[in-house]
Amino acid sequence: MSKSICFSTSRQNIAPTPILGATMMCRCCAMTIQFLVRSSLVLWAMACTVEALSSSRIEPTTTPPLLDVPVYSLATLNADGSTNMNILTYATPVSIIPTRVWSLGLFKETLSGDNLRRSGVCVLQLLNERHVDLIPLLGGTSGRNVDKLARCADLGLPWTDLDDDDGFQVLPGCTSYLKMTIKGGVVDAGSHFIVPFCEVTDMYSTVSNDNSLPTNGDSQHLCTAELRDLGIITDKGRVSESKQYSL
Repeated sequence: MSKSICFSTSRQNIAPTPILGATMMCRCCAMTIQFLVRSSLVLWAMACTVEALSSSRIEPTTTPPLLDVPVYSLATLNADGSTNMNILTYATPVSIIPTRVWSLGLFKETLSGDNLRRSGVCVLQLLNERHVDLIPLLGGTSGRNVDKLARCADLGLPWTDLDDDDGFQVLPGCTSYLKMTIKGGVVDAGSHFIVPFCEVTDMYSTVSNDNSLPTNGDSQHLCTAELRDLGIITDKGRVSESKQYSL
């Protein structure tokens, strides 16, 4: 016969609960024991965390944090009105009212940088997994000596016209497109120059009738952590030597 135990002073109208298949105790006591066990586990976990923190220390380092940020392609206009594209990860929104404002950071001495400073307009394209194979081409070569329009077509992603007044071409299937105009100048930041005030003048998104292209609501945008995991970029954010685009 199973024994019945209880730690409560009152057992009136409390049904027994089986413990370990042999001992019976009231449900109130069983719940109390479960609470105590869980509390003990929480306290043990907190103690382990405190011990781990107490044994750690903060030291100087020259290694920057590896951030996981969205990957964009910046479309700019060449002097002849044609479009050039690069890869950009230094982009962030900084204001939304009264207008949407972004800040961009670009390498100096690049065709994209020269185009942006000359024309003052650009289209920021948020990439997704469909565009992974374009990273070495758009991010590892220069439009000064590579026909990126033709090479993207060779990779199955021919550029398409954007319905705007400036004649931009863009990549198909991007998660979003932000057309921007520079307000003010640029700031010299060493290896890069910063465009601190880019006003968003128009926004576009991909709309697909046959579900063959990702749309703004259901596509997963591309991030730098995924590119590092795939070995496409290094920890310094440059295209890996093994993934360089073959001209």
